Amino acid sequence: MPIGRHQVKSKSTVAYVLQCHSETNIYLPITEILSKRTFSNMIQKNKKLYIKPDQGRKSRGIIRVERADSNSYLLRTSNEVNQQEFNHLTPLWSEIRRLTSGRRYIVQQEINSMTKDSRYFDLRCHALRVHGEWIVGGICARVGAAGNIVTTSHIGGTPTPLETLFTQLLDYNEEEQTQVIKRLHDCTLQAVKVVSPIYPRNWEFAVDVGLDQDKQVWIYEVNNEPLIRGNFNLLPDKTLYKRIKFLREIAK
Repeated sequence: MPIGRHQVKSKSTVAYVLQCHSETNIYLPITEILSKRTFSNMIQKNKKLYIKPDQGRKSRGIIRVERADSNSYLLRTSNEVNQQEFNHLTPLWSEIRRLTSGRRYIVQQEINSMTKDSRYFDLRCHALRVHGEWIVGGICARVGAAGNIVTTSHIGGTPTPLETLFTQLLDYNEEEQTQVIKRLHDCTLQAVKVVSPIYPRNWEFAVDVGLDQDKQVWIYEVNNEPLIRGNFNLLPDKTLYKRIKFLREIAK
């Protein structure tokens, strides 16, 4: 699969690159370009799926689909709390087609990345290249509002210190925290080393990561134009925000 210039902001292209490397494919949920065939196959094998714009930002246009125990299907979008219920795949697919409006989307296996009070969360891992070496500049959690399917601050999510997530929302002990932080660093650095060759002028990336109930790390996507004002700048302690701003000045 040759990669053209127009494809570098594509989630599907980045997923393909991650899948092709043994260092990173272990972190990747099942991810396909959305079509009637891929959706039908995946919803039969996976009870919960996310559908995302291939080049979307700020969690706009995201759809969550769940296959209920009764074999009905529940659909919810990122800007709605209420969900629609469908008894068959045909009307469900018609609604997905209406919502996606012919644009290119991906469909991705949902990761059960939830706090103990059943709120979705993910982790924003910010990496920069400093003096020729990739380093992790900072990691913060993003916790979604109750009942919401996304975590970004633009749609009600709350940037949260890692320690708060681990101790108050997940009840991790010190050993578990240390192990997970190491996995996050390893995953982030492997991801940016694999993805950076298709962005040769980039010296920073953000890797959005999920963490399941077994503490397995999963890469949702890699952002090649990461912002920090909607994440690290909203933390109560501005230390990580200031650190990343400083590292940006010397990154290359």
